[in-house]
Amino acid sequence: MDISSVSKLDSVLKPAPDIPEELQNSAAKILAFAGISSEKAELFRSNLGKFITMRDKSFSDRTSRQIREQLSETFFEIYTAVFRKVQAENNPSRLYLMFLYFGYMDERLLSAEQVNTLYKLAEEPGNAASSVYDLNSWLQQIYQCTQEPSVNEFGQDYQDVFVEKKRRQELTDKDKPAYDADLDGRLNHEITNLFRLGQRLCYGQLSGYFPILHREMISGDLEAALVTPARIEASLNKILAVDFSVFHREIVFYHTARQLAPELIMKPVFPNIILVPCFGHRAVMWQELSGKSKSTPGRFVFPIFTDEKLDDLMMDVVAKFRWDLSKSMSSSVINKANEFSLYVDYSKYIQFYAKNRDLSTEAKDRLKTVIKRKRNNLTDIFTADYQAWINYEANGLVRLNKVAREILFKHCPFSRPIRSKLSTSPYYNALISEFDKDRARQCKILEARYAKLKESGSIDPDLIENLKYYKA
Repeated sequence: MDISSVSKLDSVLKPAPDIPEELQNSAAKILAFAGISSEKAELFRSNLGKFITMRDKSFSDRTSRQIREQLSETFFEIYTAVFRKVQAENNPSRLYLMFLYFGYMDERLLSAEQVNTLYKLAEEPGNAASSVYDLNSWLQQIYQCTQEPSVNEFGQDYQDVFVEKKRRQELTDKDKPAYDADLDGRLNHEITNLFRLGQRLCYGQLSGYFPILHREMISGDLEAALVTPARIEASLNKILAVDFSVFHREIVFYHTARQLAPELIMKPVFPNIILVPCFGHRAVMWQELSGKSKSTPGRFVFPIFTDEKLDDLMMDVVAKFRWDLSKSMSSSVINKANEFSLYVDYSKYIQFYAKNRDLSTEAKDRLKTVIKRKRNNLTDIFTADYQAWINYEANGLVRLNKVAREILFKHCPFSRPIRSKLSTSPYYNALISEFDKDRARQCKILEARYAKLKESGSIDPDLIENLKYYKA
């Protein structure tokens, strides 16, 4: 499509003058670069022009909804094409990066100040080296086979989809090598599922969702609303300062260099966090594991812009992660060890609360109200308790009943500074005393064992970290 060929409607809707020349006629340039069919491109331009002129962009009438749906459908096709071409050419244009990072499409949808802010932000260096990714960087990981594609809305990952297609006789085992090596197939799976659905969920409102960034969905300053790796890290650290073991899990450690039996150790596995192009109000705990192995990281999805408190969004996804991970780990082995699972203990507490002699009548009535309000959704009930645990109980402010407090302390223990602060509290004194004694015993056993290992050679860093966990 020729960039210079603009529709009559485009000629009426003049671009903003106070922006870089590179961004003049942004939509036409993005469409030309994407190389989609001329028919689709012209329909997209026509619908985009109509959308720009709408006074009410809330999509309350049928015509508005039709325009939104047509634009949305083509937007993801354009996004896929632009991503592929940027990768192939290693194209550094900030216009295309603004599109890939932020969902920017047309300068007429934003104020000149907002456009210039996005232009400045697109110049910032990438963050693919950390566990926080903008969507462009994340899709590179998928496209280059560094990461496996995410699960879809049915909880199926890329390999599960193959099994399903094989069951429907659409593919056979002979197709497996080509399926695994299909880079475009991996990319389409991730854009269709994690991006398309994740963006809608992160938007967080029942109406008004639209994949293209425009001023009506923005509140406040864009630069202040930007979710950065530094802000993500700071928010996570606030939770870790209270719940130090939130990302630890029990895994099997193999002594590869010695003829020793495998042993169970606690190891932290931090999640991958993907920032999708969206000015949104929610974050999503996408999956607690990224593979069949119990040692794989979880995945969180955040909007790249938000005017919500990031700490609140983080608290919500971390609570859901703790719950889903415990549920997943519990389901893998059905034995006596399940008695020590957060998922099992808390589920029994909710299921049998009416017969629990440790709960007062008043506590039972309050819990009954909460269960009804949360529609008996265990994840939501636990999330509310976890938020109270971090925000209030850690500061000595009683919000939970005796049974819930004991369960959370058992599975989500406070960090040492908080335990020291609460050690004189009548609500926590016995819990903390027993916990510290148990940890001291475990540390003594590990120190003796590791001392013997050190005599016969070096100690693996994972074992050193395991000891630090029990000393925390």
